[in-house]
Amino acid sequence: MNGQVAVLALAGLAALACRGKEPTGFVTFQVSARPRGATADTIPATGVVALGRDTIFLRSVRMVVAELGLAPSMAGECEEEEGEDNPPCIEFDEHPVVIELPLDQPVVSRSTLPAPAASYNLFQVVLHPATLPADSALLRDHPDLSGASVAVDGILSRAGKRTPFTFTSDFAEREEVSIEPAIALARADTLHVTLRIDVRSWFTSEDGKSLIDPASAGPGGANDHVVRDHIRTSIMAFGDRNSDGQDDAQP
Repeated sequence: MNGQVAVLALAGLAALACRGKEPTGFVTFQVSARPRGATADTIPATGVVALGRDTIFLRSVRMVVAELGLAPSMAGECEEEEGEDNPPCIEFDEHPVVIELPLDQPVVSRSTLPAPAASYNLFQVVLHPATLPADSALLRDHPDLSGASVAVDGILSRAGKRTPFTFTSDFAEREEVSIEPAIALARADTLHVTLRIDVRSWFTSEDGKSLIDPASAGPGGANDHVVRDHIRTSIMAFGDRNSDGQDDAQP
């Protein structure tokens, strides 16, 4: 482990000890933007979406998220009830953070934390528009994200004409993503969990046959609801032992 990850792991060990749960392994949290079925040859194409004569080239995709956590199957949620003795939810980030989706590599590893040996079946993530004064520290580093939970910079090529765009959304929602089948952490092992967000699906039409102009998909735009629905359904979580951005349970 590097120094930063080691500090996080030690802090997690202390937190687990205080809650009466002895850690027996580790969970590594990873982020991916690769679509399902992608191979090593398609990594550079993660940021390119083409339908018909139109193409969107993604240059950067950022999300403001909070309450990133992995829930044990015994509880099925990250909200603790008084008197319960379930393994704790593994909390990767409680407060809002900015995640930049990797468009040029399979996954990015964000943190490794100690965890009890258990089965886990749900990933929780909150899409959180950054606002003042609550998120002043975050906005000092990312002032362009004020009021936004999602920001995309790219180029729309329509009928051969290229137009740069910046898309932002104030989409706010708690997503509880089921992990099926559940994934298990064995004693003295490390479980790799990937949060995958298939950004390639965001700017497609409802029937999937054409591309949406991102300029029409911001707050109050004609395609605002379409892109919000695509963002919601693009979020998946799964075990990913070889860190390739693909579900270990899928062939």
